[in-house]
Amino acid sequence: MIRLSTSVDVFDSIFRIAYRQTQPIDQSIYPRVNVVFEMTQSTRPGAPAISFILTNLNLKLLLIKGGVIYQVGQLVPARTFLNMSPGSSSTINCDLSLDHYGLGQIEKLREGGDLSFRVEGKFVVENPQQPQAKFPFDFSLDFRIPKSDWVEDILPRLKYKDIILIEIPRVIEPQFEDVMTYVNGAWRQYSMGEYDKVLTECRKALEKLSDKIRSQGYEKENPTNQGSKKIPDWDKLMGNSELGDVAGSIYQKLWRFVAPGAHAGKAINREDADFALMITHAVVNLAAHRLS
Repeated sequence: MIRLSTSVDVFDSIFRIAYRQTQPIDQSIYPRVNVVFEMTQSTRPGAPAISFILTNLNLKLLLIKGGVIYQVGQLVPARTFLNMSPGSSSTINCDLSLDHYGLGQIEKLREGGDLSFRVEGKFVVENPQQPQAKFPFDFSLDFRIPKSDWVEDILPRLKYKDIILIEIPRVIEPQFEDVMTYVNGAWRQYSMGEYDKVLTECRKALEKLSDKIRSQGYEKENPTNQGSKKIPDWDKLMGNSELGDVAGSIYQKLWRFVAPGAHAGKAINREDADFALMITHAVVNLAAHRLS
């Protein structure tokens, strides 16, 4: 990794801040990295040697891409103050909490190359000797993480490749608000681990979706043993009989999957909820796009 540094003049002393390394924190529930800096104090020739206390450390991490600066997050130092004497150095360990969405955005910006970061920092220098004085200072420091380190070491240890992010567009058409009430309810049940209730909410969403499609004139008669039943006309909705046949088949089989009794004698698990929720959201989004 590239080691870059910057210096800050404080009275007759020079504080040098240098970037050292970035390491993933393995024993963490959420993706987290440890960014390490080193602070060194030196006294100008002929000047009196004075010890200082550095307090109120505040560090912000930014990502630089194509001349545009993106905020990544706040670096949280393990210590908020440092005792610095002339000729001494001190390590600043900072934690950065991320999530898989944030990592995905970083990957989009990285575009297969290295990562260029900037740290904007602030701190207060206190002179504990008489007369006591406090002075605020700030600095900016750029550093780079090569793609080899990021891809081969950091990302795998953050378990980024164990999760695939799927960006699903929100359905914002007002006429589908009642349908989305149930879809959003399914997402809430999913976040709480109530996987059986996810299928219940998905079923309600599909019922409302069927009513919505038919109310717009996209319906047809479906022969049954008891006569016939009006169902959504997916061929007409899709404007293509082949695509309509596929979409209608997916809808009918999804309806059977979320129907009561479809999983008799079996506990609904996360994979069942994943399947029901993802396909339901996709079917609703497709219909909403066609009807809007």
